[in-house]
Amino acid sequence: MMHTIVSHEMLMVLRAVVPSFAIAFIGYLLGRWDKSVHQKMVSNLIYYLFSPCLIFSSLHKRAFDLREFTIIGGAVLVLIAAMFPLAAFFRKRAGVTENGYYLPIIFMSTGTLSLPISLLLYGNEGLAKAVMFHIVNILVMYSLGVYLVSGRADLFQILKIPALSATIIGIADSQLPFSHGTGQFSQILIMFEKIIEVIGFGAIPLLILSFGYSLNESKMSDMKDGITGGLLKIAGGPALAFLLVYLLRVSGILPVEKGMDVLRQLDFRTTEAVIILNAAMPGPIMAYLLNVKFDSCPRKAAAMLTMGTLGGIVSIPIVLQLINYFIFKQG
Repeated sequence: MMHTIVSHEMLMVLRAVVPSFAIAFIGYLLGRWDKSVHQKMVSNLIYYLFSPCLIFSSLHKRAFDLREFTIIGGAVLVLIAAMFPLAAFFRKRAGVTENGYYLPIIFMSTGTLSLPISLLLYGNEGLAKAVMFHIVNILVMYSLGVYLVSGRADLFQILKIPALSATIIGIADSQLPFSHGTGQFSQILIMFEKIIEVIGFGAIPLLILSFGYSLNESKMSDMKDGITGGLLKIAGGPALAFLLVYLLRVSGILPVEKGMDVLRQLDFRTTEAVIILNAAMPGPIMAYLLNVKFDSCPRKAAAMLTMGTLGGIVSIPIVLQLINYFIFKQG
């Protein structure tokens, strides 16, 4: 009976989305119940330890594909650039002068919701592609984003981003000839890789809990901007991403020729799915934390995160259904 009411595809979508939002809701309830949690300490643990370990463990097992990284990284840059004029238009209409208004709209929550959804729906390959998207997104956020809210750019700060170091080390480890051998040194290396992998397992739930906890910072007086920014993010983002995927297909960068090898076809379609999924995400918690750090309309940013996340409960399953139909069934 259940199968006739809810399709298998929808059950897969719900299985991927519901746990993420349930954990975020637990984080929100924790924030309502206990205000003493030191969010900055939790954010530092995620930033310096858990997230880099997740990135390393996602990259070190697979061969690095420069073409794939270029496509995904280029998609991130195009999506951010495309959202910027939309954010500028609504910022002007709202009469906001702080540049912090841009951050929850132009950047995506690539480390909280999209990683577990990518893993559940698209497997380890989907997770690896989502990690690539996440890496480029946060690198731009900690360069362009910091410049927007602080008025200054610091190249050395970008080079010190732990995620960047984890990316370089993960890619280097995947290329080492002895990293998967049977010798004594190889076994020691594998042991350290396992330790890092176990730590990385904690990144996703901790990221989502922290995201939910931050939603308590929203104020009713900022809800108007929150609704505008949140809806712009979760509606405009995937619309631009579908258009981008169409252009990538037309240009031959992500071909859809008939008779193509099945695995190659699946690889291209998974890349497209990850691009659209990430574009459908609400604003990231790090956008809010940067706004807090530089005192650039943090309450408006929190309101955008809140409304974007609440809207995402409805919009993300819809986007995933559209991905399933237009990307995998039609691809």
